[in-house]
Amino acid sequence: MNLYVWVLAIALAVAALADWRAVARGQREVETLAKPAFMVLLIALAWLLHADVVSYGQFLLAGLVLSLVGDVLLLGDSDVHFLGGLIAFLLGHLAYIAAFRRVPGDGPIWPGVLLVVLAVGVVVWVRLLPRLRADWREGGPLVLYAAIIGAMAALAWATGLWVVGLGATLFLVSDTVLAYQRFEGDLPHGRLVVMVTYHLAQVLIVVGLLRC
Repeated sequence: MNLYVWVLAIALAVAALADWRAVARGQREVETLAKPAFMVLLIALAWLLHADVVSYGQFLLAGLVLSLVGDVLLLGDSDVHFLGGLIAFLLGHLAYIAAFRRVPGDGPIWPGVLLVVLAVGVVVWVRLLPRLRADWREGGPLVLYAAIIGAMAALAWATGLWVVGLGATLFLVSDTVLAYQRFEGDLPHGRLVVMVTYHLAQVLIVVGLLRC
């Protein structure tokens, strides 16, 4: 790796740690800066790793930009912000699906892991359905979102790249905890779990795809 990649990687780690610390301590002002900064740095890192020269890398960049938009929207507390963030991430997952479909590989690995990922996703989201039925203006898009992220995780494993599969699975975990927090109640350190798994997911997907 060249010097610029190392510098960006270190800055990325600093932004992630700053965001985790801010979330853990409830420092909203720091989180407002650190959260989008992480994604801006990750987009720059993906660009330096030449994501723009291959078709799957271009869709990866689109997914990262949409994730950044979603992050910014989810910094707001209103239902409108939540729904906007949901739509941005849904489009981001579709971009990731397009990227995974274009990855040259040998096909699925660890089919058992793929099935477990799907099974856990289905069980958890079915558990949330009674809450979602109360308001289908919000619940309907969430059900669609659950189907899309489940497909994203499955297709990540189907690339044959275990790093990408692990990243997509962590993304599923992050979104599941976020949904549980919103509709069922707070979990111990729930927001911190959401951000740690989300950041690790994004990094693993980028590194796994661009080093394949």
